[in-house]
Amino acid sequence: MRPLFTNPLTAGNAPDPWMIYRDGWYYFTATLAPEGGVWVWKSRTITGIDRGQKTKVWTAPKEGGPGSRQIWAPELFHLRGRWYLYYTASDGEDRNHRHYVLEAETADPLGRYKPPALVDPAFDRYAIDGSVLEMPDGRLFFLYTTGSLCIAPMRDPRTVSGPGVVLAKPALDWERGWLEAPQALVRDGRVFIVYSAGHSAKVDYRLGTLRLTGQDPLDPAAWRRDPNPAFEPYGTVYTTGHCSFTRSPDGQEDWLIYHAKDTTREGFGGRTTRAQPFTWDADGAPRFGRPVPPGVLLALPSGQKEP
Repeated sequence: MRPLFTNPLTAGNAPDPWMIYRDGWYYFTATLAPEGGVWVWKSRTITGIDRGQKTKVWTAPKEGGPGSRQIWAPELFHLRGRWYLYYTASDGEDRNHRHYVLEAETADPLGRYKPPALVDPAFDRYAIDGSVLEMPDGRLFFLYTTGSLCIAPMRDPRTVSGPGVVLAKPALDWERGWLEAPQALVRDGRVFIVYSAGHSAKVDYRLGTLRLTGQDPLDPAAWRRDPNPAFEPYGTVYTTGHCSFTRSPDGQEDWLIYHAKDTTREGFGGRTTRAQPFTWDADGAPRFGRPVPPGVLLALPSGQKEP
């Protein structure tokens, strides 16, 4: 019998979680220091991430100014041989949120980074939750939200090369008038965007999915939206969303990393990081199941020997 663990993975607040596995290490970041900078954690295991090495890789300027406050939803990618950290920040006014990227100067994502740069200097209006879609053929696209889900082409991992396109506006009752946190999920040539619907401070925060059915990711008609939520609050688990994806150490299992909370009290506090495995249906779409409450035993990821 495989060893067991229980959620949450983090003892303290860790909303908007992002996890990536590379060369035997899991790297994790989240909205951990929204007024101070960006942290990256490192662990040999998914479930041991809160006990791993923790490094602040970028400190926000104390004097303030653009990109110095409200540092939200960092994401770490390894693209074209280098590490990149994307995040959203403002000057303290939410309406001034823009997307920034840090490029690592070394092969270590816990090491030095170049000064932050705007991902799209020409884009001068509110947007948050930047992420990257790397297509099976290697093309890069920048995903983000303005309340609707948007996509833009990228010339390289640092630079958007063309105007953004709205892929999906909130249209379904359960989407609660707001879409955010688009995350790419690519498997066997199939391409999905898994997004969060509703407000992250509310209890009825959910995941939805878009599936690429055409050839051009910049064509809104090439995406099909599932009319039903893919993952939603259940039992005593609320505010389920803003996810990322990783694999078990042996590559045999897919794992959903997401934040949730255990109270119906609205607000941004209490959002901790959780993890659970997911499967795929006969049509090749992800099936996330229901959120597992804290204290319920789960088998460790396949290939992981200790919690």
